[in-house]
Amino acid sequence: MTLYVYGIVGSPSFDAALSGHEEAGVFAVPCGDLAAAVSELSRDVAPEPQNVWRHEQVLEALMQQHAVLPLRFGTHVARRDALCDALRRIRPALTRDLERLSGRVEFALRVTNVGANDNLVLAAGSKVDGAQPLRPGTGYLRARAELLRERTVREAAARRIEAMLRQHLDPSAEDAVWELAEGQAKTLTASYLVERAHISRFVDAIDHVRDRHLELDVTCTGPWAPYSFVTVRPGETWR
Repeated sequence: MTLYVYGIVGSPSFDAALSGHEEAGVFAVPCGDLAAAVSELSRDVAPEPQNVWRHEQVLEALMQQHAVLPLRFGTHVARRDALCDALRRIRPALTRDLERLSGRVEFALRVTNVGANDNLVLAAGSKVDGAQPLRPGTGYLRARAELLRERTVREAAARRIEAMLRQHLDPSAEDAVWELAEGQAKTLTASYLVERAHISRFVDAIDHVRDRHLELDVTCTGPWAPYSFVTVRPGETWR
């Protein structure tokens, strides 16, 4: 048997009658004034959509009554004493996170098509080489320099879009983490920490951005448990 850990609860117990993976009951493993929400399972849980969703459902139910620090899907521990020892070692940090994230949820933002107008900028800055063939070394260095210039132009354009979007979204949130994803087309991703009482205000801000910037493809999912804003978590596997 193994203990599957959903998250850390800011209370030594909870009353919710919850069903977790494999329809197993969810119960508290107390450690001082905190507790881990766990299910006792006979095997590891496959990373399938229905299982990931069950993990989220358990966390959301717990968050209705308690401050909760979510753990990543697939967190297991073999023994209760090992779990309590791990929590005890980082208890002060867990307590700080529980206080900071209580009553708050996370929204995930994805913005694509951020480089729609970059080609015009790149073309304007390109130079046509003369008729004389380039030496192999010179051609390589020029190609590298051109790739670097293109990347710099695209990243600068993406960061300008990020700054513009944050003017609309940040006032409705507690915190935000933005990243620039590399790929065939530039994509901005963000995680926003939002108070439950301000969810509707944040959603309105997202709708405002979509209406105002039709050239961008803006998707938003949530609310989720605030994974991206947990500063410390026990190891994902204790075996």
